[in-house]
Amino acid sequence: MAFNRDVSVALFHSIIRPRKCLDAMAATGARGIRICNEAPGNYRFIINDKDSLACDHIQHNIELNTLENAEVSNADLRCLLAEEIFDYIDLDPFGTPIPFVPSALQGMARKGILAVTATDTASLSGTHPGKCRRRYMANSQRNPFLHESGLRIMIGTIVRMAAQEDKGVTPLLCYYADHYFRLFLRTKDGAGAADGSLEQLGMMSYDRATGERKVGEGKMGPMWLGPLMDREAISNTVVPEGLECPERVRQHFEIWKEELDVPFFYETNEIAAMLKLSPPGREELMEAMRSIGSVSRTNFSPTGFRTDRPLEEVLEAFRSACR
Repeated sequence: MAFNRDVSVALFHSIIRPRKCLDAMAATGARGIRICNEAPGNYRFIINDKDSLACDHIQHNIELNTLENAEVSNADLRCLLAEEIFDYIDLDPFGTPIPFVPSALQGMARKGILAVTATDTASLSGTHPGKCRRRYMANSQRNPFLHESGLRIMIGTIVRMAAQEDKGVTPLLCYYADHYFRLFLRTKDGAGAADGSLEQLGMMSYDRATGERKVGEGKMGPMWLGPLMDREAISNTVVPEGLECPERVRQHFEIWKEELDVPFFYETNEIAAMLKLSPPGREELMEAMRSIGSVSRTNFSPTGFRTDRPLEEVLEAFRSACR
């Protein structure tokens, strides 16, 4: 999870400016301690775990790093969030975070950031559709872009839960890496903000026979169909020195800064299989796609690409790249 924490540190360096933070399920406190140690700012970090042994480790790590803006808390996060208000809350449970989201929303300031990690990617990505319906109140489906559809279902569920509290939710940065989804969501109180977020939800369809994706109709969802990041904020992010995975973080931010704001991407191998052709070289493919419209890499797959052109044009450009 070093990369996960590196991204958190980078965002605290450049974008996130809280006053009172909560690492709600901290274990040894690695995330909160790294942020306090590596990201300057006038904020206080409560590092919480309901396990008393974990809190002993957190206290030891705070003292080891001589941190003055971090303090340990030994509480059930539901009780803590019923008593205190935070403008940054981080949820990183084992598996689904959904049981803890209502408490986090209720403990959030009028404007804040909710950071969420979810490791139950299989249910969100179509491997266990029944579990997805039960946990996330949405339909999932196996497809070539399954991690993006799963991430969008996850965001959509939190948007609907927030709307019940008259809160709007918009992504600051949401991504998939390794075995987890990671969401940084801006929250804002108000019925208008909640309605605006709900308007970004919808359904989609994927036809396995033709590869056709249709946004706004179908049985997959409800899911978030809006941007997965705040483009301006991410473009202004500077990757700091001293990270655990500096090159990987830089590469991901480079892709995020250029990635098209288009729902769903194509896989090179998917198109090659449909056309019964050998995949072209990466540069040849991207050049062919540029000749018909906008194209970009995607964070979700090293062999994937986004384009604003319809499937029939993508197929023809792919054929030309293979000649």
